[in-house]
Amino acid sequence: MQNLNKFEGIKRYHVIIDAHEVDLKFLDDTKFISNFLVEICGLIDMKILHGPTVIEGVPENPGVTGFCIIDFSHISIHTFTKTKEFCLDIFSCKPFDYESTKKHLIDKLNLKEDRFDFRIVN
Repeated sequence: MQNLNKFEGIKRYHVIIDAHEVDLKFLDDTKFISNFLVEICGLIDMKILHGPTVIEGVPENPGVTGFCIIDFSHISIHTFTKTKEFCLDIFSCKPFDYESTKKHLIDKLNLKEDRFDFRIVN
């Protein structure tokens, strides 16, 4: 019988966080987002190979987008000031502690439990 899953045995570590009704003071702060990306890299014990790069959105869709390429993949964030939302993506081929990452993000960003979705994709 042929193996239909050609990726069987390959591990990926992927966290997606979608949050709404977030404190506006950091959603358009490029310096905060840049420092935040560096902080996450340290938290998950990975090195930045490129970045962080953070740019402002367009007037019709204000917010910022930031990303960095890390030694095992990438971290990206998109913020939306009109809707008070952000989407964060941490993807890696190297394992990291999901729960301590989640706790740090909740504390750092003052997230309320009913206002974000934390998904682990394997």
